[in-house]
Amino acid sequence: MITRINKNYVNPVGKSVPRIDGKGIVTGQAKYAFDVSFPNMLVGKMLRSPHPHARILSIDTSKAEVLPGVKAIITAKDTYLIKFGSNEYFFPHTVDQQALESDKVRYIGDEIGAVAAVDEETAEEALKLIDVQYEILPAVFDMVEAMKPGAPQIHEAMNNIAVILPVNFGNVDRALKESDYVREDIFYSQAAAHAALEPHVCVGQFETFSNKITLWSSSQAPFKCREALAKCLKMDLNDVRVIKLAVGGGFGGKLEMLPMDFAVCLLSRKCGGLPVKITYSREEEFSFSRRKHAMLYKLKSGIKKDGTLMAISGEVIADGGAYCSYGPTVIAAAIMRTFMVYKIKNFRINGYRVYTNNPISGAIRGFGGVQSGFSVESHIDLLAQGIGMDPIEFRLKNITEPNMVTINKMYLSSNGLKECIEKAATASNWKEKRGKQKHLCRGIGIGVAADVMGSKMYKSHESAGSIVKVEEDGSVYLFTGAADTGQGSNTALSQIAAHELGVSYSRIRCKSGDTEITPFDTGSFASRVTFISGNATKRAATDAKKQILSVVAEEHKLNIDDLDIIAEQVVNKTNNSIIMTFDKALDLCYSFNYGRQIIGRGSYNPKTTPVDFRTAEGNVSGSYGFEAQIAEVEVNKETGQVKVLKMWDAHDIGKAINPQSVEGQIEGSIAMGIGYTFYEDLKFRNGRVVNPNFANYRLPKSIGAIPIETIMIETNDPEGPFGAKGMGEASLLPTSAAIANAIEDAIGVRMKELPITPDKILKAIKEKEELSKQGYEKSNA
Repeated sequence: MITRINKNYVNPVGKSVPRIDGKGIVTGQAKYAFDVSFPNMLVGKMLRSPHPHARILSIDTSKAEVLPGVKAIITAKDTYLIKFGSNEYFFPHTVDQQALESDKVRYIGDEIGAVAAVDEETAEEALKLIDVQYEILPAVFDMVEAMKPGAPQIHEAMNNIAVILPVNFGNVDRALKESDYVREDIFYSQAAAHAALEPHVCVGQFETFSNKITLWSSSQAPFKCREALAKCLKMDLNDVRVIKLAVGGGFGGKLEMLPMDFAVCLLSRKCGGLPVKITYSREEEFSFSRRKHAMLYKLKSGIKKDGTLMAISGEVIADGGAYCSYGPTVIAAAIMRTFMVYKIKNFRINGYRVYTNNPISGAIRGFGGVQSGFSVESHIDLLAQGIGMDPIEFRLKNITEPNMVTINKMYLSSNGLKECIEKAATASNWKEKRGKQKHLCRGIGIGVAADVMGSKMYKSHESAGSIVKVEEDGSVYLFTGAADTGQGSNTALSQIAAHELGVSYSRIRCKSGDTEITPFDTGSFASRVTFISGNATKRAATDAKKQILSVVAEEHKLNIDDLDIIAEQVVNKTNNSIIMTFDKALDLCYSFNYGRQIIGRGSYNPKTTPVDFRTAEGNVSGSYGFEAQIAEVEVNKETGQVKVLKMWDAHDIGKAINPQSVEGQIEGSIAMGIGYTFYEDLKFRNGRVVNPNFANYRLPKSIGAIPIETIMIETNDPEGPFGAKGMGEASLLPTSAAIANAIEDAIGVRMKELPITPDKILKAIKEKEELSKQGYEKSNA
């Protein structure tokens, strides 16, 4: 019988469905690492260096060991002295940190031991009783000073340069000589904290009967954490289990195994299997976790009179702090993102990731793209200004295009950057406002950006796996190794699974981020989850669907290729007839005659090539996302205060799996970008963080949040699941530049240093007035 397919059914993909974990979060029932509790659980505390640079002469724990309530103390002598790092595959020399340092400490807070006690007070008292003797060594805190001959040697790296990344294409010197206009600029971006509301928390327990370790944490990358734990503990991977719980903000700060993760596991083993919990205080979170790289960005570029970008050259210096962490990736991304955005054939930038005795710099949302975005996009505006060309016209002339290969071998398939710029310009009334509001001290500025969908810079592969299990009662269980850190990836992946399987989103139950029961996944970073884990999930759902359809085809003597599941009904595509409902198909699968369990499996490894860091060539991502952002500001020239009136963000997202989540990611990125632009500044004095709390570390607030207009550009990427791309970071990258460019349009002063504060604006206005006065006096002399 020919029957119409249910038109009331709503396909999950492309709809703003409720978050799969939403009720648990808003009712307080979601379980975070802090909520983990066991009988007889001990409190752990880390023993840290009070010095920025010193040699460890001795550690005497005898007094602490006899303190009532102390159950275990560990130092480096209890470890295998194995070093760990985050870029081991491509940069083995950057594996430079021990879980507990044995010979030398390199920053204030460096971990040298840990204690476990019955309560926090006892653990704190035990730390005070441990006697550590040091030989104080000279320290260096400035990244430029650290590179000079004779500077204190922090590791074995020559001139404290942990990573040198020369990127060189074409003939820059010749291109600069052939240019009609050449200019040089220097930009500075400050250090900043992740400022997640949830601090780092972990619980470790050793099972004496199985010799296995379980770690409960708020990790963004549980499988990477497991790998580092197994290495440092000298255990097999299958003897280490990492369970990711709900995450109260990560932003890159929870991508790595930290010494605290190692410590709770080793302390538990030493305590005979008693569970141990370590919770960072807010001061520890600001001072001893990870931070954004402070970065000095020098640029010299040349252009033709018609706006053709001829050459870009320069130097990037990043303050890496005491250990490498994700430094190699950050410095690479800070340089090579330019190729995704601009057609450039002559390019020469040398990158230096430098050791200092400051706290460790690591991954933070944008991976160096915030610093480079501010620098490059500000510089691009100044180049356009130098030849009297509109900044949007200049960008449209030089941006990358769809289906092109960049000079460094990146393949850009779908590319909506042109449409992003044009749509943002139209929405903001760019032509009517640019350069025409100076009498109101108002201005408008643009920044553009591109980002990866994952990055093959960590392992030999970047695959993700998913399992879709369909139960007899019609429940669909999605198992994914991807880590939902608040961005809503469990929801997006569930939508993908439901859509591909042809069933309602309400059927899906999602289990993620447990290394013992979910398939491998690299983690949540580099905007990779929707694209890579989404493809794995789509393939798993396809596999499950085929298993169901094979039973239906066998039962009804039909060709399986003619069948599909649409709107919870098994249909014959040749004549649009409904054969049976999804539930009836499952009854058949689990019936006496068949008894087939439906377990679909999917794996996806993007079509990429690793970067050859000798040549800087490589297609690091299976696809690339693009975006344009416009800011309109008003400046009070008397106080230096800047008011952002509105932001417009046009984003090439391929296909919006969940439009509401897309808007949330964009709005959150812009809010974070405004924080970096005006407020956030992690300050140090001789290596010590001097504003390690929310009272002194300034952040933007929800009160007074600016209007944001989101424009979604759907380019339907050929590789993305249902055409989707990842988009968690790109909206953060151009914000500071868009605002700085708008400020110059408003009052004619150029801000080259972040954060942009009223004092800096007033100083720039004064300097401009003095220069104008000197020019007037010279012309009348």
